[in-house]
Amino acid sequence: MIIFLIPFLLCWGSFLNMLGYRLVHDRSIFGKRSRCPHCNAVIAWYDNIPVVSWILLRAHCRACKQSISALYPFIELLTLATLYAVYTVVDPRFFVAYFIFASALIITIRSDLETMLISRFVSLYAVPVGIACSCFGLLPISPAESIVGALFGYGLFWCIATGFEYITGKQGLGQGDIDLMAFIGSFTGIIGCWATMLIGSIAGSVVGIAALVCTKQGIQTRIPFGPFLALGAICYILWQQQIIMLLLGV
Repeated sequence: MIIFLIPFLLCWGSFLNMLGYRLVHDRSIFGKRSRCPHCNAVIAWYDNIPVVSWILLRAHCRACKQSISALYPFIELLTLATLYAVYTVVDPRFFVAYFIFASALIITIRSDLETMLISRFVSLYAVPVGIACSCFGLLPISPAESIVGALFGYGLFWCIATGFEYITGKQGLGQGDIDLMAFIGSFTGIIGCWATMLIGSIAGSVVGIAALVCTKQGIQTRIPFGPFLALGAICYILWQQQIIMLLLGV
């Protein structure tokens, strides 16, 4: 089974790469071949094999020799690791919903790392998907918990962003982060939002401090928060019971 699963997940990661790029660059996701973002040359199928092609091409376009971002193999490998973990860890009853959820989170990681933008098609506009999954028993939360979780996630981050901007006169959280928390809340409920925020904040703080020390750019260093929220949400669905017990002090 694993022999067929690994190639499928790598190809799925390549597909998520394409979606993540096209959604934030306002390009059609239907019926068009992938092209080099530098020279617009059509990418041949043998140059589009997940991870392998990037290595064989030495991270450069065959046509124009411009460098190919390491985000491509990173997202493909992240997809493989994340979705394989979902397949092996979560209750089979919830696999479909969490597969969709994790895939959307990986797209947000890809787009936020590249452009510091998160498409609403995989955040706010996807909230009804979480609510629908809860209605059909595809999530371990009720429809009411899904709706309240979405409202809580959006409202909490909106209050934090508004308060921070009022006090400092600067934007601390982007609208994409607020939308993302609503999406996460729709799949995980209020407890999932708290866990996501906690894990994401700790991870973001560690990376942020390291970036400040390494880049020496001071507080002007811009670091996208979306990937850390996505990481927190992925950790929550994989180790849900352990995290809930930890939060409740059980």
